[in-house]
Amino acid sequence: MSNTPQQTIKYPELKVLVGQFFKYALSQYKLFLIVCSVTAALGLVYGKLQPHTYKATSTFIVEDKSGSRGGGLSGLASQFGIDVGGLTGGGAGLFDGDNILEILKSRAIIEKVLLTKIQEDIPQKNTTLAEFYLSFSALGDKLNSKDISIKSLNFSSIDEKSKHSLIQDSVLYLIYKELDKGIIVEKKNKKSTIITLEASSSNPIFAKIFSENLLKKTSDMYIDIKTGNLSRSIERIQRKADSLESSLTGIYKKSFEIDNTLKLLNANTGIKLNTSSSEAATRDKTVSNTLYGEVVKNLETLKLSLINQTPVIQVIDAAKYPLFDQRTPARYFLLIGFAVGFVLSLFYIVFKYTS
Repeated sequence: MSNTPQQTIKYPELKVLVGQFFKYALSQYKLFLIVCSVTAALGLVYGKLQPHTYKATSTFIVEDKSGSRGGGLSGLASQFGIDVGGLTGGGAGLFDGDNILEILKSRAIIEKVLLTKIQEDIPQKNTTLAEFYLSFSALGDKLNSKDISIKSLNFSSIDEKSKHSLIQDSVLYLIYKELDKGIIVEKKNKKSTIITLEASSSNPIFAKIFSENLLKKTSDMYIDIKTGNLSRSIERIQRKADSLESSLTGIYKKSFEIDNTLKLLNANTGIKLNTSSSEAATRDKTVSNTLYGEVVKNLETLKLSLINQTPVIQVIDAAKYPLFDQRTPARYFLLIGFAVGFVLSLFYIVFKYTS
């Protein structure tokens, strides 16, 4: 078995080799300047061509009152035969856990927001957010290039419940797909119940208004789902209470007339009185009073329960102006481009020197 002799290089020799390489590299300074200038210029152009991005950030808490549904209010309501938990708890599971994170980004919620009319004092006031978005976005330019006028879409004339035309539905979906990319809903800390909503757009005014309405529509949806049955029950019992009150007024009026008639007849002792009508009126009055009292108690109990269930989303920090541009400064891309050019030039010189 033969031993291959190992070649060694002494420090003075290594110093000479490195010196020669540096002299050769310095002689190629023009290559460095050309390549680094080109890559730095490309980096600067890329940085300048970045789209403007403004981020509206809000933080909020979803109030969880499920633990209090079985408390004193439910006990009071049960005395009158009302299951408050059954009336209010039907939609609780929808917002349990992290479901709220997905609901905020759902198509149904975002399309409701897009059909909301702007109330702020800006030039786009009383137009829908969908029309506002199309007025500055690339999607609006694409529609115009296909001879589809934004005004012809007529978003202002439709509401949340009305049916959309094919073109309206298609455009709303395209807007939703673009906006969905810029919406981030998350809990910054897994142990915290505070939720952060970030909505990004190339227009700062749109980003802020969209973020505010997204929270509002989600809150309205929660309230409608969780208290919808309760509200409808209140309306029905209120109509019943009004009917009983009207009936009770008529009974009191009839009873008053009967009492006056009996008083006149009592003045003549020779007339035999029939008090059955008076007794019937008294019985009707007692029964109606009892029914009316129970209905009013039930009604007030349900109203207290409704108050206890709202509001459900408590905003901690709302998005405020000014919204700052989230673009990476172009000078960073210039420096990155210069560094890339320097490395590429160095590799090329090493390759050329050793070949």
